[in-house]
Amino acid sequence: MTRKRLAFALSAALLAASGYIGLGSLITGARADDLQSTIDTRRATMKDIAAQMKAIYAVVDAKSGDMADMQKRALQMKADITKAVTLFPAGTSTDDFPDKTHALPAIWKDMDSFKADAANLQTQADKLAAAAQGGDMSVFAAQFATTGKACGTCHTDFRAKLN
Repeated sequence: MTRKRLAFALSAALLAASGYIGLGSLITGARADDLQSTIDTRRATMKDIAAQMKAIYAVVDAKSGDMADMQKRALQMKADITKAVTLFPAGTSTDDFPDKTHALPAIWKDMDSFKADAANLQTQADKLAAAAQGGDMSVFAAQFATTGKACGTCHTDFRAKLN
C-alpha cells in the first residue's frame, strides 16, 4: 500500500509542477505579447510625430501654408509626445526585442534625462503651435528648427540607428 501512495503522491506532485511551469510559460507569453503591443503603439505614435514634422517641414520649405493647420499639427505632436513617454515600460529595449524596437537600453539607465528631453520636446512643440498661431513664417520656421533639434536630442541619445 505504501508504494501505491508514494507513486500517487509523486504523480500528483509531477502533475502540479507541470501545470505550474505551463502557467508560468503562459503568463510570460502574455506579458511578451503585452510588451510587443506597447512597442507597436509606441512606434505608431513616433511615426505620427514624424508625419507631423514632415508636413510642417513642407510648409516651412515653401515659406507658405495654412498656419491654422500647422498649429493643429504642432499640438498633435505635443499630445503624441505626452503619450509616447508612457510607452516605455521596462523590458521593451533593443536588448529585449531585437529588430522590433529602436529604443536603446540607455532610456532605462537614465530615465530622468529621457523624461527631461521629452518634456523639452513638449515645450518646443507648444512654442511651435504658438508661433503658428502668431502667423509670422520666419518665427515659425525658426521654432521649427528648434523643435527639430529637440527631437534629435532623443534620437541621438536614446534611439538605435535605423537600417
